Amino acid sequence: MMPTIAVVIPNRNDSDFLRVCLDSVLNQPVLPDQIVVVDDQSTDNSLGVMREKLSGVSGAEIVVNPTCLGTMGALNEGLQRVTCEYVMFLSSNDYLTEGIFERAKSGIEKAGSPGVWSAMVWASDENGNFLRLSPSPVVSLTDSFLPPDKCVRLALTLGNWFTGTTLIYHRETLREIGGFDTAYQGLADLLAALTLSSLKGASYSPEPFGVMRMHSGGTLWKTLTNPEGLEAILGRIEKTGPELSPALFTRKFCERTKHRFRFAAIRASEDGGRVRFPHAQGIRYAIFDTVSPILGGIKKLRIALAYLLLRPFDVIPVVWYRWLGCVWIAKKHRGQSF
Repeated sequence: MMPTIAVVIPNRNDSDFLRVCLDSVLNQPVLPDQIVVVDDQSTDNSLGVMREKLSGVSGAEIVVNPTCLGTMGALNEGLQRVTCEYVMFLSSNDYLTEGIFERAKSGIEKAGSPGVWSAMVWASDENGNFLRLSPSPVVSLTDSFLPPDKCVRLALTLGNWFTGTTLIYHRETLREIGGFDTAYQGLADLLAALTLSSLKGASYSPEPFGVMRMHSGGTLWKTLTNPEGLEAILGRIEKTGPELSPALFTRKFCERTKHRFRFAAIRASEDGGRVRFPHAQGIRYAIFDTVSPILGGIKKLRIALAYLLLRPFDVIPVVWYRWLGCVWIAKKHRGQSF
């Protein structure tokens, strides 16, 4: 029996993009079974767009938060409203490409009840103009089920192979781990996906089924550009992670996660050479702090230096899973328009 899938769309003042987002859901050949749009105290005409697009749509609901809960709070509010077996959380400034629910339902049915289903995405600029295939790791060249132990190994090897635009979570398992931990801020959805895949495995499709707009100022960007807050999150991962999934949140995984997220913070910062992490110690950080100012305003060199110092264990996996995998996928879809 095919699984049911709900879509939760959190929104705050994204009326410029919301129409495209909703159209991409409503124009699918196979529709989701529920649509819940959670408005987080918008002051633009978002509510008008929602009412126009969702009027008369079966299974659609508009939720208006009485207070501003933030992105993760809005996601949790939507999670409480849906009743389907699986749920997708789609940013109101991203959108989907044709066939995602048909492919997801088929993959989930074949896998049994995986913790998550995910696929790849295209990247566009803020206006929706094509940039490239987003270089997420290609962990299989065909639609596949990855059992929990393999998901744990992939998390250690890659850190992350998910793209949030296409992630579909097993609703009950997500609720069992407490939903999205708001203390993780912009990293909450990734950490939830890693946890669910380590508990129940993951169904994966090496096809782009979404479009992610590239822009600064989002929840993830705000998380990464606050070093003190990021350090608090890294400490919380070490403390609470093993309680949710001991197989995933090992000491080695937590250490690698620290280096990966600190590197991401350096890359996200306008002046990565001056980023300081209160609890980062060791020779690799000392070398970066010493050499980075010498590179001056050459941001690409600073990022390359940070990568080699903080993530040497990721060099080979990036070449194999990201570069070679994405070249294969991009060649397969050459000339395709979204």
